[in-house]
Amino acid sequence: MQKRNFHTFDALRFFAYFKVFIFHLPLLAFPAFTFIKDNGGIGVLFFFVLSGFLITYIILEEKEQTGKLDLKHFFARRILRIWPLYYLMIAFVYLSPFLISALGMEASGAGYEPRPVYSLTFTENYRMIMENDHPDTSPLGVMWSLCIEEHFYIVWGLLLFFINKRYLPHVIILSCITGIISRMYFFHMGWKTIDLFTNIDLFALGAIPAWLLIAYGGRFEEWIRKTGINYKRFYVLLLITAVYVFPLCGVYFREVFMPGLLGAMFSLLIILILPAENKFRIGRKNVLSRWGVWTYGLYLYHTIVINLFLQFFARLEWPLSDPMYAISFAIITFFVTLTISYLSYQLFEKPFLRLKKYFY
Repeated sequence: MQKRNFHTFDALRFFAYFKVFIFHLPLLAFPAFTFIKDNGGIGVLFFFVLSGFLITYIILEEKEQTGKLDLKHFFARRILRIWPLYYLMIAFVYLSPFLISALGMEASGAGYEPRPVYSLTFTENYRMIMENDHPDTSPLGVMWSLCIEEHFYIVWGLLLFFINKRYLPHVIILSCITGIISRMYFFHMGWKTIDLFTNIDLFALGAIPAWLLIAYGGRFEEWIRKTGINYKRFYVLLLITAVYVFPLCGVYFREVFMPGLLGAMFSLLIILILPAENKFRIGRKNVLSRWGVWTYGLYLYHTIVINLFLQFFARLEWPLSDPMYAISFAIITFFVTLTISYLSYQLFEKPFLRLKKYFY
């Protein structure tokens, strides 16, 4: 099976990561910047929609070409992509108390102490729900989204293994209803909406363009290609506006309805950039696309780097309330994270990714 690479996706991944990154930056010197940096979880919402598209497309394309889905190979590819760096970070989490002590640093003391039974089994998100808190060690606090991703791979892989593609629209509709109802219930209970059921509609919304691409192929892409580029640009402005306006609405809207609405808008964005021949694109040679290839590492390493330099700046008595130090902090942590992620991708992740060719 020949793998199709989609242009612009890596750049979009980077934008989603950057939204998370600036959310975690402690830029105390710029109170007005809070409007831009808040709601970093929206970046994660886009990751879920994009995963919904890619996983659904991969499965449907394989079934279209071979008549079946090889579950063993499907799960093997997911394991090779997610598990190596995930478990490297888990090892770091449990070694970090010794590293902190050896470096003479101080732990923040905020959050709960991790337990291997949760972190090793991709169930840390449920621990966070039960504790209504976050782990006290980076990067475990952001790894709840990887738990959800892993649960999605299992559920979606099994679903699409058994059902015909013509029933997928029914699954998508049911998933959208499930997501809204689950968020309503979690909101009523005061729980964090960080499990698969409260996010299943985001993955399902991402599955819509994948189903359309497989079901209608060239006709679908030709229709999108003919859509005027100015309409597409206007839609991007509308989407950016929604990203910053929706969080200003009431808490019930933000928690229950905003994820689905933004998920639908992200899904339409994916549709608009799908055609291979498309003026509305960010090329693979663009620096943002290159950085986007390392997004997995960027997402996992950035909180470690931020916390490390918080200690460093504190020791040097460089206050982040000072604009010069705040800007320096943002630039340093960004490029250090970028460098570490590049090295991680080239030296650690890539050897595992090369093994995926044996499971197509």
